[in-house]
Amino acid sequence: MRQRPLQMSEVGGVQTRALARPATQVLLVNPPPLRGRTNERSLSGGIGVSRKLKPFEREKLEVLAIDFLYLAAVVEEARASVQLLDLLLERRHGDDAVRFCVERALRGTAVETWVGVRLSMPSLLEDLAFADRLKQALPGARVFLFGNVILSTLDHWVRRTTADFVLYGEPEAFFDRVLAASDPASVPGVIVPGSYSPLEGDDLYDETKTLPRSERWLRVSDLSQLPRPAWHLLELSRYAPDGKVSELGVFIQASRGCPIGCTMCPYALLEGTTWRNNDIQRVVAEIAHLNRNYGIRRVRFRDPNFGFSRKYASALADALIAAKVELSASIESSVEVFDEDTLIRLRRAGVDSITTGVETNDEQCMSSIGQTLRVNDKLQKRLETCHALGYHVYGTYCLGTPEETWDTVEKTWRFAVELDIESGFTVLTPFPGTAMYYRTLREGLLEKRMQFSNWNSFRATVRTYALSTTDLDVARLWARLESILPYRRQRLDDGPLSLAAFYARHLPHYACRTACRAYVALRRRTSPQRPRAQLEPSQQAGVPLSASARGNR
Repeated sequence: MRQRPLQMSEVGGVQTRALARPATQVLLVNPPPLRGRTNERSLSGGIGVSRKLKPFEREKLEVLAIDFLYLAAVVEEARASVQLLDLLLERRHGDDAVRFCVERALRGTAVETWVGVRLSMPSLLEDLAFADRLKQALPGARVFLFGNVILSTLDHWVRRTTADFVLYGEPEAFFDRVLAASDPASVPGVIVPGSYSPLEGDDLYDETKTLPRSERWLRVSDLSQLPRPAWHLLELSRYAPDGKVSELGVFIQASRGCPIGCTMCPYALLEGTTWRNNDIQRVVAEIAHLNRNYGIRRVRFRDPNFGFSRKYASALADALIAAKVELSASIESSVEVFDEDTLIRLRRAGVDSITTGVETNDEQCMSSIGQTLRVNDKLQKRLETCHALGYHVYGTYCLGTPEETWDTVEKTWRFAVELDIESGFTVLTPFPGTAMYYRTLREGLLEKRMQFSNWNSFRATVRTYALSTTDLDVARLWARLESILPYRRQRLDDGPLSLAAFYARHLPHYACRTACRAYVALRRRTSPQRPRAQLEPSQQAGVPLSASARGNR
């Protein structure tokens, strides 16, 4: 007789999870990689980013995104078996990838098989096609789709998928109930593609019609109720370049959500504007677990804005120090929100790297993304403290707001050189559902069509009042070269041999920079800057200005 499923309830004061049917197995699949490109699927709130590999560059393999590990842990708590199939790790494509998944599915003796395929923006169409092939190869399995990219793209592709279910929300919030239900479609958050009525035509780009649908996205309300991520299911040594797990860097999460609604940033859309923090002792215990069981001390916090609560950051630092964990951690945060005392505590705790979104050094461009340029003065002062404490700071810049011109691009890269921190440049990507997405549609700067793989943070898909998408692609490369070459040059060892080796190694970079400079000079002469649109601030930004945070990557 089938075990009666338990619903989420309070039993003896302890929250219990719904139990799956006996002999249920779940395969969670990271789809095949894109050839010739990076596959950084944990970034941009889990949507993922991708760029073309440079000549002779080998793709760096990252450990599975943290949502895989949380979902796997929830499946285990529901008393079902689970396998993590990372096809990036296996380096499998096409028929070989399908055969691999089918073989792993048939290896067990489960009565019921579920296969989950995680979707990412740069590989979305390929991911959907792969899920269809798995359904065809495993007709008796229940194939489902999950991933943050679903939130704002679902209506554009739901009719083409043959998957059984789409999980509309953070799957770890409700998947245990899906496994336990006699009718999974009855569980809130579960969408059956065949019976779903998507928006069509111009309605797909109508903010008043799409936003109400995105509000149905389900999220974990209390991170402390989640089980510890299922680290034991990963063959961690295979992710380490030399097989040494102790040298491997992994992702963990102390919080989700960001109340600072930067107009171009997907975090507030995907994770919500409510800041949800995990219990501090649970975070410390997870790091201690990684130390003790795997020798892992290199950690990257996948929080959208780690420093949103300075009080929480300070308390977490104190707890890490007290626990005497070994840690070399990277965080993503607005540097200017920290005071000197908090920076000292975090450094003592083992945080040694900070990624911060500088974005731009132009007032109108900054206003356009919902921020103010005044924070850049405060940023410079905080960077002096960071340098003194030994932090490595990585600044991210975003080019391509509607107000962007060649002059604003130059202003920004010169500011990057002045800050003297390692810098990275992306082009503004109007992720569907963000305020910037709807604004650029209204102003005719963005075509009404899904661009999927092109929305990868490294390819321009939206023009500005003054610059074409081709201009922006060149602008990103130009700004990158103008900032990274002096940064690397200043860090050379003294001596003529070191200098000669530097110029020999970077000769292609200098040649490319010269070509970029020539292109910019030509465009400045032949294509005069058009006046910026005269819009009200509310039309430009779409959200209130904020001086307290930056968009992170």
